[in-house]
Amino acid sequence: MKKKKLTNKERDEAIEGLSNNDQILYNKILQIDNLLGLYLEYRKETEKFNKFVMDKAKEFEKQQRSEDKKGA
Repeated sequence: MKKKKLTNKERDEAIEGLSNNDQILYNKILQIDNLLGLYLEYRKETEKFNKFVMDKAKEFEKQQRSEDKKGA
């Protein structure tokens, strides 16, 4: 069976739907980010958490450099 080609309007509607879904996901991520920030502030652990994240980022960078050297 031959596939029906989308009209320009149908294509545009599909793209608009995907764009709307992206916006919904973006808003949810912002809400979660804000909620996490509020929770850390409530627990008075913001500085501790930021230090943890920075240490993990440095650890990850070090691991990536090591893997890059092995692959080169």
